[in-house]
Amino acid sequence: MRLFLSEGSPGSLPVLAAAGRARGRAELLISTVGPEDCVVPFLTQPKVPVLQLDSGNYLFSTSAICRYFFLLSGWEQDDLTNQWLEWEATELQRS
Repeated sequence: MRLFLSEGSPGSLPVLAAAGRARGRAELLISTVGPEDCVVPFLTQPKVPVLQLDSGNYLFSTSAICRYFFLLSGWEQDDLTNQWLEWEATELQRS
């Protein structure tokens, strides 16, 4: 897997925290890209963070990436985790 991040991107911190929970469960390469770099070939606007899976598929929602890492780590998600992810997406990552 390859995780694309950009310095100053509001989604980078929660994604890195979630990736830390899954450490050792899968090989992860972390790449820093510029905020204007288009990582996902089928998106017309640049978007980070992005997780490219080994299958070649992309996850480009911070919440989806965090949930993926939580599943890899074996951590059972509860309502509080989902509430935090939704709050973070709606309040901290406003466009």
